[in-house]
Amino acid sequence: MVISDIHGDIYNLNKAITIYYKEGCKRLLLLGDLFNYGVDLHRIDIINRLNLMKDDIIACIGNCDVDIRNILFDMPDQNEIKLNNKKIIITHGHLTNRNDLLKMKADIIFIGHTHIPIIEEIDKKLFINPGSISKTRSSDNTFVIVDEKNITIRNLNNEILQEYKLK
Repeated sequence: MVISDIHGDIYNLNKAITIYYKEGCKRLLLLGDLFNYGVDLHRIDIINRLNLMKDDIIACIGNCDVDIRNILFDMPDQNEIKLNNKKIIITHGHLTNRNDLLKMKADIIFIGHTHIPIIEEIDKKLFINPGSISKTRSSDNTFVIVDEKNITIRNLNNEILQEYKLK
């Protein structure tokens, strides 16, 4: 599962984590902005909830997370992983522009920050933004599920909004 831009919304985080376990997901990729700038009412709840899953989480830091670096778990500016012989980069996106992303040596790039879900193939690279589980700029709060065959953008009712078949 890939989520981004929680922005302190413990209620929607709990909905997403419930789906994570129901779907049998193995890893949670966090693309940053766990909190808002300033005070968050649910900061401790989010920290506690995510720390329970820290062995399942691969994360990167967002522009709103600079004051929490290394409080939860390792949150570099970007992270790299392998999945089915594909190189994957995860980044929040606030430190990169489109040209930077196109130059990255990766098969799949997960990027957050815009709060708008997309699955787009450019120059044989797959760019995926899961949208936001809280402050959406689309019609639904969204996240992404990746399996061996498909990438799906889903809403918090676990309804598939967009599907991409992996090659």
